[in-house]
Amino acid sequence: MEINKLKTFVELASTLSFSKTAANLFINQSSVSKQIKSLERELNCELFIRAKRQIRMTEYAKILFPAAQKIIKLNDQALSDLRNCLQDRDDKIIIGVLPTFWNYSFFDQISNFKRQNPNLRIIIKEGEINYLTNLFQQVKLDFAFVRTTYGYKSDFEEFTVDHESFCACLNYEHPLATKKSLKLADLKNENFVFYSGEEMFYHTVFDLCRESGVEPQFSFASHNIKLILNLVKNNEGISILMHAPEKAKDVTYVPIKPAFSTRLVCVRQPNQATKIASDFWNYLVK
Repeated sequence: MEINKLKTFVELASTLSFSKTAANLFINQSSVSKQIKSLERELNCELFIRAKRQIRMTEYAKILFPAAQKIIKLNDQALSDLRNCLQDRDDKIIIGVLPTFWNYSFFDQISNFKRQNPNLRIIIKEGEINYLTNLFQQVKLDFAFVRTTYGYKSDFEEFTVDHESFCACLNYEHPLATKKSLKLADLKNENFVFYSGEEMFYHTVFDLCRESGVEPQFSFASHNIKLILNLVKNNEGISILMHAPEKAKDVTYVPIKPAFSTRLVCVRQPNQATKIASDFWNYLVK
């Protein structure tokens, strides 16, 4: 049995909700469903009874649940012990970041800590939130910088780095650029340039637009935030971002109201930090 499937099973058994499990594990609901079905095939038994919008555990699931919890705990402890042993030979910190990480000022704190610890190696792995979460659950990251989503709940230790809310990114000559705030409905006739570098962010924008009666028509989608800004500068469309990533000539940022806010958080596994990782964490929290 794969450890990630067991972790998904334990989370679903705890929440009895596919949507809450997906939010807690930073994956989409289809991934939760696929992992549970795969585990059921592997064990040749049904673990959950799905009825309308409710699910409940089967007797097989109730037997598996405490054993799965023990397996996960032993797996995490073994990985932590091994990593601590390796850490004694090689001082390094592995950090998982979102693609927009480089636009935040706290990156300077990481650089400053590195200068104070010249023998330290800092390895940064960039990717979407589901990729980072997968690495994090396998204890392959010391820290991860992630964005909270609907129904966010975490068993990880965390602190808030920044608060964010949606804003419209417009060419400075756009008729809406002088507004103090905008509703999503104000953008119904616009062509969109979408930032697709973070899957959950991408789908959240689409869902919120549709809830406001806006069917997004997009001319470009890109993982590259700088390309997005250049396209907006060149009047190829407007974009919706979670924050103003940088001051840019010919681009204006207008807040979206009512505001949808999230937090950017730094997370770590509780009780699994090495000394250098603990020093790094305490440095960031100050």
